[in-house]
Amino acid sequence: MTLHYDSVGYNREILLDLPVREATGGITQDVAKPHHPMTMHNTPTWTQLASGIWVLTMDGVNQYLRCVGASCADLNFTTTDYTIAGWIYLATGGASMSQELINRFSLSANGWELYSYTNGFITMRHHHAAGATTRTGFYSANWAFNTWYFLMVTRSGTSGQFYRGIPGGTFGAVTTVSNVLIDPETCNSNLYIGAGDSGASNFHKGMCRRWRVWPRALTLAEGRQMFERAEGWF
Repeated sequence: MTLHYDSVGYNREILLDLPVREATGGITQDVAKPHHPMTMHNTPTWTQLASGIWVLTMDGVNQYLRCVGASCADLNFTTTDYTIAGWIYLATGGASMSQELINRFSLSANGWELYSYTNGFITMRHHHAAGATTRTGFYSANWAFNTWYFLMVTRSGTSGQFYRGIPGGTFGAVTTVSNVLIDPETCNSNLYIGAGDSGASNFHKGMCRRWRVWPRALTLAEGRQMFERAEGWF
């Protein structure tokens, strides 16, 4: 039986879906209904894995993807829960200790960012222009380099949760340390994959495939379905 895109439960309400299957060129298509235009800058490399699927490799120097702010206003998450998920490979040797995975933010002002750190931590952070603090967030530890992971991060109310899947292994929740989350304030910045909020710093060195974003907190079961459907490719 053929499963159509809209009939798959975890695709409900999806806002961004980047399967990076073009294998050529400088644009990768968002197949979710909003169809955010994603442009590749400084020529990230199309890389074919042994399984035959294509991923994007970024050099940690100046390569990234961008969607201009006017085209991604639906990715603000000022009052809603959300889920961000994708396949990531963190390579050793990046120039920056802090490497952006996916974000739409202005530092200590508005928006959100998901980034990795060289000590094996991955952090999701909200930015605020006013109030008791300029940043709230949550993080998890023990993310190894040179390893493929399926990462899923959810925000539900005032708390957040990380999930992790390793090909050939299991998918589940990992220990997460969370602040009491404050809603990120409205952001007009670009959406970046693999670079900081200006597209000029904190470049990701490694690979990625199929970043996806929802305006709701997906369940563990939904995350496991996504992981099990794709893990054999990695």
